Amino acid sequence: MTPGDRTRYNSTDQKPKRFSPILLACLLCFVIQPWPAKAQEQNKPIWLVVTRPIFVKAIQPLAEHRRKDDFETVISTESLAKAIRDLPRVPAFVLLVGDDEPGREKEPWYLPSKRVEKYRWEERQSEYFASDALLGDLDGDLMPDVPVGRIPARTQAELKQIVNKIISFEQTQPTLDDLRLPSWAGAPGFNPVVDSVATGLMTKVLQAQAPRWVTPWLISADPKSPFCGWPPDQSAMFTEQLKRGGLLAVLVGHGDVQYFFSMQFQNWGIGYHVENIDKVLASGTPGPPLVIICCLSGSFAGSEKCLAEALLMAAAGPVAVIGAASESHPLTNYFSGVGLVQSLAADNKRLGNLWLSAQKNAFQARDPVMELLLCNVEGKLEANIDIPRLRQDQVLMYALLGDPATRLHLPGKLHGKIKRQQDGWHWQVHKPEDATKLYVGFRPIGQEVPKLKGELSRDLARENFQRANMTFDFRPLPGPAEGEPWKGTIDKEGSLRLVALGPKKIYVAVLNLKLPAEPPLGQKER
Repeated sequence: MTPGDRTRYNSTDQKPKRFSPILLACLLCFVIQPWPAKAQEQNKPIWLVVTRPIFVKAIQPLAEHRRKDDFETVISTESLAKAIRDLPRVPAFVLLVGDDEPGREKEPWYLPSKRVEKYRWEERQSEYFASDALLGDLDGDLMPDVPVGRIPARTQAELKQIVNKIISFEQTQPTLDDLRLPSWAGAPGFNPVVDSVATGLMTKVLQAQAPRWVTPWLISADPKSPFCGWPPDQSAMFTEQLKRGGLLAVLVGHGDVQYFFSMQFQNWGIGYHVENIDKVLASGTPGPPLVIICCLSGSFAGSEKCLAEALLMAAAGPVAVIGAASESHPLTNYFSGVGLVQSLAADNKRLGNLWLSAQKNAFQARDPVMELLLCNVEGKLEANIDIPRLRQDQVLMYALLGDPATRLHLPGKLHGKIKRQQDGWHWQVHKPEDATKLYVGFRPIGQEVPKLKGELSRDLARENFQRANMTFDFRPLPGPAEGEPWKGTIDKEGSLRLVALGPKKIYVAVLNLKLPAEPPLGQKER
C-alpha cells in the first residue's frame, strides 16, 4: 500500500486501533517541521543576481561557486524590486549583471541603474549621476543597507572572463603578499598649504589607522617626497604591485572617466589611462580589488568604457574595482580614504561589506581642520558648501564593479602569548590545524621616513623610493623548522609579526615589544 492509498473497511473487519496522543503529536511534528536540509538552507545568506536572459547561462559557474561558499543563490530576470520582494528574506549581497547607457534601453544587455540629482559645487558638473548603491537602500533613508555590485558586461564573453577572474582570485593560495596595501597618491594641485601636507598626511593615515599587520607600499606625486621615485616609473611600478597582489590596492588623486592623473613631469602626464590597460594587464593572475578615490573613474553608465570597467575587464586586472560615477569632492574623498583604511581592522570578509563599512565611517567622520582645508578648494556655487549634501552624495556615487560578495584574503587571528624575561621577549603561538608554516617578521621601533637625499635624478630617485618604502616593511627573521614548536625569543623593541599560512587561509598576530618608560631622573620607584 502506497502512502496515498486509502484503507477500506467493511462490516466484518476489525476496527483499527486509535492513535495515542503522544504518537499523534510525534507524527504531526514530523509532518510540519522542515527537513534538516531545508532548515539549513533558510539560514544561509542570500546572494541575489539580477540580470538579463542572455546572461543567465554565463553567470551559472559563479552561482555554483557561491553555493559551495555556503550561500543560497537566486538568479532573477525580473526587476530588482520584484526580485527582492520574491525572496524569503533580505539578501546579503546584490549583483547586477548587465550595463546601463541612456538611449540603449532595447539592447539585450541593458540593465538600468538609479539616477540621483547631484549637489554641485562647479557649474560644469553633471546634474545627475548613476547610483547602483541607492538600489541597496531598502528603507528609504538614502543609506545603502545591502552591498550592491555590477558586472557591466555587454557580451557573454565579457561576463565569462570576469566570472573566471573572480573564481580564480578566490581559489588562489594565500601568501605574505596578501597583507600588503599598495597605494598611489596623485598630486592634490589645490594650494601650497594642502599640497605640502598631502604626502605626510597619507603616510600618517596608513601608519596610524591601518591594522598593525598591514604592509603599506606608497607612491607619491610630490617630487619633494622620497615616495615619489622617478616619475616616469610610477605607472609601471603600480602595475607591478597589482600583479604581485595585496589585500587591496588604492589610487587617490584627480581623475576623469578614462584617466587617473598622478602628476605632470617635464612633458609627460603621469598616470593610468584606459588605452594602456589592455597592454599591461593582458595576461597573468587577477589582482586584488582596487579602490579609485577620484572623480568619474567609475562612470560606467555611458558610451565610453570608464577606467574602472577597463581594469575590471583586463585579464590580469583587479578582481573588482570601486570608482566614482560622478565628480567627487576632495573633502569627502579624504573621509572615504580614512574610512577605508579603518575598515580593514573590522571583520569584513567580503568586499561589499568592507566598502559599505568604509562609507558609513566616512559619512559619520568629523574633522574640523580638514573641513577647513578642503571644503572650498574646488570652489562653490553658494555662500557655504553644504557638507551634509556632499556626504550624502559620496555614499551613493561610488560604484562597485564586480561581485560585492568577493571574498577578501583577510587574515584570521593567530592566538599567542608573550613574556618579557632578562634575555628578551619570549613568544609562542598556537598552530592552527590547517596551517603549515609560520613566517616571522620584525619592524623596529621608531622607524622614520628618510629625508630626500640629493637633487631629483633617475638613479637617486629610485634609491630614495626604495629606502622610504622599506620603513613600512617587516624584516624577515628565521622561523621554526618543520616539526618544531612555534615559539622564539627576540631582544629588540618593535613590532613582531607572526603569519601562519595554510592552503586556504592566512592567520596573523602582531606583538608589541616595548620596554616600559623609565621614570624621570631623580624620581624614586615605589
